Amino acid sequence: MTREEYIEKFKAIVIDSVSGTGLFPSVMMAQAILESSNKYGQPGASMLAKEFNNHFGVKADRSWKGKKVNLKTREVIKNSSVMIGDFFRVYDHAANSFKDRNTFLLKNPTYTKAGVFLSQTPEAQAEALQRAGYATDPKYANLIKALIKMYNLKELDEIARKNDSSSMVA
Repeated sequence: MTREEYIEKFKAIVIDSVSGTGLFPSVMMAQAILESSNKYGQPGASMLAKEFNNHFGVKADRSWKGKKVNLKTREVIKNSSVMIGDFFRVYDHAANSFKDRNTFLLKNPTYTKAGVFLSQTPEAQAEALQRAGYATDPKYANLIKALIKMYNLKELDEIARKNDSSSMVA
């Protein structure tokens, strides 16, 4: 599936799942595109996304009580790219991955301390996620910001803002 098709397929769940969290849908969608892509850049085509419905590369730490799988993953350690084996969360449906990404961030104080939920812009939120250690790639925030710009993902933020405003009026 193309990135445009992926965005269309998952935009409603992204917008709905961030409501009231302080998280930007544009950042979430960019992360999903990046984290779920295979080596050809096709979102939703990585083994983790396709076979295990994990679109965010969320690892299965000790707090995770669900199914998990051990897979090879690229990490940047001391400025060197290395392949390691690690456990990742497994979901029954892709939608569960999207919802759990937000729960994971909200329950982990590292993300609060890094300012993820206080970020005023998607770009600042991407930087805060990197500061918090969401990914080991030192270019992670820049990759997220580039995807936001390339696919005009701030449109999702506008839709979410309008949805939140209309629900406040009702």
